[in-house]
Amino acid sequence: MRRWKWLLVFAAFALVVAACGDDDDAETTTTEASTSTTAASTTTEAPGGIQTINPGVLTVGSDIPWPPFEDYDDQGNVVGFDASLVDAMAACLGLETEWIDTDFDTIFTQLATGRFDVVASGTTITPERAEQVNFTEPYYNAQQALTINIELTPNIGSVDDLGEGDSVAVQTGTTGADWAVANLDPKGVAVREFPAAPDTYNALEGGQVTGVIFDEPSAVEEAGKRAALEVVQVIDTNEKFGFGVDPANPELLAALNDCFTGMIDDGTYQALYDEWFDAPAGSILYEPEEIEPPQAIGSEENPIQVLYVPSVSAEEIVAGGELLAAELNAATGLFFEVSVPTSYAATVEEMCASRDNTMGFIPAQAYVLANSLCGVDVELKALRFGFTEYWAEFIVPRDSEAETLEDLAGATWAYPDGGSTSGFIVPSGIFANLGIETGEGFEAGGHSAVVRAIYNEEADFGTVFFSPPTSALTGEVIWDGTAEDADVPEDLVAECGVNADSGELQCGDEYEVRDARRNIREEAPDVIQKVRILTISDGIPNDTLSFSPDFPADLQDQIVEAMKAYAEDDPDGFATAFEAYSWTGVADSSDAEFDTIRTILDSIGYDLENLG
Repeated sequence: MRRWKWLLVFAAFALVVAACGDDDDAETTTTEASTSTTAASTTTEAPGGIQTINPGVLTVGSDIPWPPFEDYDDQGNVVGFDASLVDAMAACLGLETEWIDTDFDTIFTQLATGRFDVVASGTTITPERAEQVNFTEPYYNAQQALTINIELTPNIGSVDDLGEGDSVAVQTGTTGADWAVANLDPKGVAVREFPAAPDTYNALEGGQVTGVIFDEPSAVEEAGKRAALEVVQVIDTNEKFGFGVDPANPELLAALNDCFTGMIDDGTYQALYDEWFDAPAGSILYEPEEIEPPQAIGSEENPIQVLYVPSVSAEEIVAGGELLAAELNAATGLFFEVSVPTSYAATVEEMCASRDNTMGFIPAQAYVLANSLCGVDVELKALRFGFTEYWAEFIVPRDSEAETLEDLAGATWAYPDGGSTSGFIVPSGIFANLGIETGEGFEAGGHSAVVRAIYNEEADFGTVFFSPPTSALTGEVIWDGTAEDADVPEDLVAECGVNADSGELQCGDEYEVRDARRNIREEAPDVIQKVRILTISDGIPNDTLSFSPDFPADLQDQIVEAMKAYAEDDPDGFATAFEAYSWTGVADSSDAEFDTIRTILDSIGYDLENLG
């Protein structure tokens, strides 16, 4: 087994790597498979239930040779630092390794189509690659290097000495090429791409280029074989290598990471590192360190995340959320952190990403998608003035000639955003069922913004939420439940404005407006005189309190009971905390209540991308 002398490499001490290079012709794909017999063992127990393409075998795709990470020995076995690490992790899982030599250009596509389980090919972890493949924990830091021809350009000591008239060779598709284009091309240095790594050094030997920018390991190896070449600079680019795993096999990824952690803890990683690189002890990517135990969910160090969707101003939502957090803290002793993600979809994604410590106040369609995506669980639904449902409201300028939904054919449409149930999804379903094709539409950016757009006559109609009006004297709902009676009575329209005492949008002595028009009452106290309700939809399930899929059941029960007690014991305080959403109480809820919305979403092909 070869040892690779890396004296210059470790003079720079910190290792950082780039993309894989290869000695193969770029247009040739080899498919020889070689079973490695050099597997090391670790003390980590193999986890159960790991699925691989071939039972008992970890199939590994690699672009071979690329020493010292992967190469063939005299018997045709795959050897190298990558090979040793992968063999050790496979042994940890009780698997044999089978290596498939293939072209790096298509290696991730082959992984995704199931040709192998893992990619081990000196691969830099990049955001672009991470969109195609899951990466293990980084196993190696590396860097780029500048190699020159000391016989032809002995005066070049670093990239700072390169300028107009100079050129560097890079391999196509590597991060070294990316670095050169970003850092040398602006200086007038010509960047010449070659399909394979040896081609770059051949060009340097022949005087066709001034230097080569390439991964340091390969640079040291090539310079050691060519008398005229010398590595003169190590370039720290903060890159890391990882092994690629099929995204469809998260269990394998987790198991490999567990095995790798065991290799670090028991010294296997250090031993393999020392086997392939001459370096001072400890000059490796990982050193054992004390890891603080995770803080309990709901502790001050690990507060429960409380998420709201951005239906009105974030400041207004957070203000109410902080009131709720304080009340829940007093009732349960738990700590909470309030935030408003940038979109409905972002709220759902955060609930799925933070699986054990997140609660969200999310509307019906967001809940349905979150439940389907990762198992988010609904517990409570909002009460708004005695109702557990709300409605989509179609609004038009008061002087509009539109009298029915059919009159909106071809009309311009303002809606909050594509994720709003009342503002977009339900209206879209209604239009589809009626065969109505509206004109151009635009996202106004929230329910308040829609009302504002209609108030300013920037659109022919808008869609927002409807909540029924209440009595300013008793607080009771004053609505008969019909679409015809949803708007302010005609004889009260002229009397509508902001009540000086209550600050509410009131018409006459008693009628308080609670629909979306109320949200702009301070800036537009005459909003009722300018904007009217054309009609409303059938009922939609109210917003929910839902919990991320792995939220601790005992904490969930505490929070639910505290919410119910808050609404019952301090209704005014509760209403203040939820003023942004007009919640006046809560009621128990279950997943089955959202089957109607689930059916609508399925029928129109609505998913998280549409949620916005």
